[in-house]
Amino acid sequence: MGLMDALNDAQDFLNNNNPLTEEERSQFRNDGFMLPSSFSADGNGLPYTKVPSNRAGQVKRNIITWFVPEFGTVRMYINPQNISYNHKKIISKERTKGGYSLQYWGEDLITVNISGTTGSSGIEGINMLYEIYRAEQYANDAIGLSLAAANSNASGAANLAQQGLGALGVTGSLLGGLLGADSPNANALASKNITTMAQNAFTVEMYYGGWVFRGFFDSMNIKEQANDFQISYDIVFMATQKRGYRTNYFPWARSANQGPSLSNTPYSIDPGNIDQPQPLSSEFIKR
Repeated sequence: MGLMDALNDAQDFLNNNNPLTEEERSQFRNDGFMLPSSFSADGNGLPYTKVPSNRAGQVKRNIITWFVPEFGTVRMYINPQNISYNHKKIISKERTKGGYSLQYWGEDLITVNISGTTGSSGIEGINMLYEIYRAEQYANDAIGLSLAAANSNASGAANLAQQGLGALGVTGSLLGGLLGADSPNANALASKNITTMAQNAFTVEMYYGGWVFRGFFDSMNIKEQANDFQISYDIVFMATQKRGYRTNYFPWARSANQGPSLSNTPYSIDPGNIDQPQPLSSEFIKR
């Protein structure tokens, strides 16, 4: 059996013992973790013209989910009150005697402004957002402790080996050569394949309704209000990458690829094909 066969067998074993149910698959897909096929321009129209009408819908809450490197996914307690997506192109213009000289440098980073209150979660909701905001610092704490432990263990092992072999007359330089400590690339025998703070800070992802923004946090402002005792926040997230495709989710929204909204414009979501949530039973309410 070759290496690839062994890897395939291991992956098949994991897939068979940890399958996703259809409900879980639908949940991941709607939250943006499993992205739909991306529509693209192919010469027959813009991507929005490829979105079908009268799609099957379901009633659910679209809660923003963050992917934090080294920690996993974190769902917000409550969605922000406002989200703005600022798009800008980098175009330099210079006035000359013959007119304007324009240079096109592509698109600038997307600025996502998020603002709202933590609602009834109060200061604990702020704690969660603040820890997401500076998660690379917390990740570096664990990495620093692991490196310190690795260096301590390596130093202790080297000292024991040196004492044991020194009794046999083995010199320190020879011992260093055997252990690789005299190598120009050696540094206390500690592993070097670790993530940096910059890598953890630049690879945060925000999932919301089919859109995924990857980037980094630029700033965060927190404000306590005495009139209603709410705690509000403003977060600026700079997106270096955007993927996914967001479509209508309200049953009254109509298809945009049919021209002006008229009485015969089809709905984006089929009103007769929406899975309604089941009412709570009296027994569950008592609990």
